[in-house]
Amino acid sequence: MDYFVSSPRMFLKYLTPDRRRRKRQLLNTSVRVLTENGWIDALGINISDVGMGLFAVANLEVDSQVIVELPGRDRSHRIKLSGLVRHRALYLYGIEFVEDSDKGTMTSAPGFETEYRREDSH
Repeated sequence: MDYFVSSPRMFLKYLTPDRRRRKRQLLNTSVRVLTENGWIDALGINISDVGMGLFAVANLEVDSQVIVELPGRDRSHRIKLSGLVRHRALYLYGIEFVEDSDKGTMTSAPGFETEYRREDSH
């Protein structure tokens, strides 16, 4: 009987408003993630101006540096954003985009400059 009393409380968290600092937009598109071991195919789930959520069958460590490549608005070009893995839940990852504090723009993650340029030139 106690189970039925506490069970509705479990679902209340899904009815409360989103407490995140930034509004997320749903994103359902293929993305590629550059790690220290190479490129990984992933599925972008949501995105905001400070990060994104994605699904990847990979073993990405929290706080590891990555570059996320996603299609542009017109799909004729690809956008590459550097970031850090901030959250992991099985194969779901939270990526925080890294901003160049001097220029206020997204830059490639340290250690990935060579691979980043080589991929752009193809």
